[in-house]
Amino acid sequence: MGTSEGALLRIQPPGAVHQDESAADNAAGIRTPRRLVGPRLILPGEDCLTIPGLLLDVVKRRSLRVAMRAKHFGIYQDVTWSELLDRVAGIGLGLCALGVKPEERVAIVGDPLAEWLLSDFAAQCIGAISYGLYPTSSRDEAEFVLRHGGASVLIAEDQEHVDKVLPLLDRLPNLKKIVVIDNSSMFGYEHPALMSLDALVEAGRSVPGGKEAFLARCKAVRPDDPATIVYTSGTSAHPKGALYSHRGLVTQGHQFFAFPELETTDEIRSVVHLPLNHLYERMNTPMGMLAKGIVPHFGDEVERFLETLYEVSPQHHASVPRYWSKLASRIIVGIENSSALKRTTYNAAMAVARAYRKRRWEGKTAALLAAAYWLAHLVVFRRMLKKLGLHRVKIALSAGAPLPAEVQALWQVWGVNLKNLFGQTEGGVLTAQAQPFPKPGSVGTPYPGAEIRLGADDEIIGQTPGCFAGYWGDPAASAEVLQADGIHTGDVGEIDPDGQLWIIDRKKDIVITAGGKNVSPSRIETALKASPYISEASVIGEGRKYLTVLVEIDVGTVSEWARANSVAYTSYQSLASNRSVYGLIEHEIAAGNAQLGRVEQVKAFRILDRELDPEVEGEAVTPTRKIKRGLLQKHFGHLIDQMYSDDEERRISRQVS
Repeated sequence: MGTSEGALLRIQPPGAVHQDESAADNAAGIRTPRRLVGPRLILPGEDCLTIPGLLLDVVKRRSLRVAMRAKHFGIYQDVTWSELLDRVAGIGLGLCALGVKPEERVAIVGDPLAEWLLSDFAAQCIGAISYGLYPTSSRDEAEFVLRHGGASVLIAEDQEHVDKVLPLLDRLPNLKKIVVIDNSSMFGYEHPALMSLDALVEAGRSVPGGKEAFLARCKAVRPDDPATIVYTSGTSAHPKGALYSHRGLVTQGHQFFAFPELETTDEIRSVVHLPLNHLYERMNTPMGMLAKGIVPHFGDEVERFLETLYEVSPQHHASVPRYWSKLASRIIVGIENSSALKRTTYNAAMAVARAYRKRRWEGKTAALLAAAYWLAHLVVFRRMLKKLGLHRVKIALSAGAPLPAEVQALWQVWGVNLKNLFGQTEGGVLTAQAQPFPKPGSVGTPYPGAEIRLGADDEIIGQTPGCFAGYWGDPAASAEVLQADGIHTGDVGEIDPDGQLWIIDRKKDIVITAGGKNVSPSRIETALKASPYISEASVIGEGRKYLTVLVEIDVGTVSEWARANSVAYTSYQSLASNRSVYGLIEHEIAAGNAQLGRVEQVKAFRILDRELDPEVEGEAVTPTRKIKRGLLQKHFGHLIDQMYSDDEERRISRQVS
């Protein structure tokens, strides 16, 4: 009913099951560190500590080399660094023609595409502050971010985003112009605030001095000038805007790519698929281009990401846990539905691969086993990865949320060098697993120039020159996070005897049960989401006698399972209410429970009766698909009531009432 037998390796983090284990370690004389310091950080000179300064330096050194590739009409077209600068200058001069002054805000919204990137560079090069909106933002969320950031210009991908914002103009007094990148569907739109990107570039041709005037604006930017605002996803309240200086962005870019696998002069291809307004993707793409020479590839549609991945076959691929889990699930379900011969071959290869990778994680070698693994990889895993386009990956990264250790282990067993890193919108990048094929589960050691320590309550406190400068327009909130001793991350962590940092949970999310047990819901949810059939899991248990969980099924993998098992369905709702699907999820919950301590095990679950949609107003999920716990429990309170319908508290309550 569940995944292939033994498909996932179970990785147990040290001291994660019972809180008193660390105390037991201390009693046994095992000293665990409380502070970690990264290696020395080497940065370029002051002239290259701004986005425009670094861009001009890169263009000077790599003028005719490929900067990026974008797919148009089915063909990937090269853009050299010289051509990229000309296009950035054209947009920058257009913004100057609109009267955009230094430190004025320019907002951008849309799927990841080349023009998004060029517009971002252009705004920062003329001294303006750029910021992005999530493309899946609801109208209310878009209005809040546009008002809070005070953008005077919005650069929007297409009609869909124009339709979201145009009715709001009367409530957004600062917003004067909406520049449309793709105006092919804008027939009949007549509004003085609207103009096309081509018209913006044309307007820029009238700016006195032309490109020289643009270069003068570039050179006027200083390292400590504000560069961008990165908005948080807003799981518990309105998003906050983390302000980054040019120095902070460039510093973080040089930290981010401090991996031995990237110490090469060869072209390193990547695929852009995450929202470019997210700090993680800002590091992957624009800073990857400037600091490490990464060549990003933009597909024609973000919905065809898998096609782009296959076509590009990147050497560097960074994504979020949700994508890594979904891709792994896709492979697993495909294997389960393949012929008996293919399953037998795969299982034989997996037996060898597990044994080999386990020895490598333990720091051991075995020549005969290594040879057997090489053969298994050549015959089975390489062909499997080639179908996805991941067979050439030198380094793969995961960040943005906890990655199930079993998922990381599985990708490594298949031959993908997947690493965890830890960072925050406010703190930038703090730690990463530096060595190739690291033991799964931890988030590694501090980046160059970074330092982390554990506070009295085990909160992770970071210090790094690449952190934010404070929240835009919110000094009180800034003071809570940016304290004298460093960035207070709000995450609870643990450092193991090997000096590796492990994330336990968000400090505010720790659940205290009726029995007084402190439980990490994130750890439980991560274990459950290792299942290919579970898209989201949210644990309930604050003040309760036992833990329960709300589950959103992965409609893709569950529908494939349903077809393979002759289960009739028509929609998400029909799958969620099907007895056989309930049995499938029950099996997956049991498998997850088997990896957890007794007090962490969930005693009941319910499948959400509808799919979560971040574009719906007031939905219980953010644009980055992070769960808003309070809202989720409010929206699905009827399911929670069912799970606690017969408990002692409710029986007593009924008697009293």
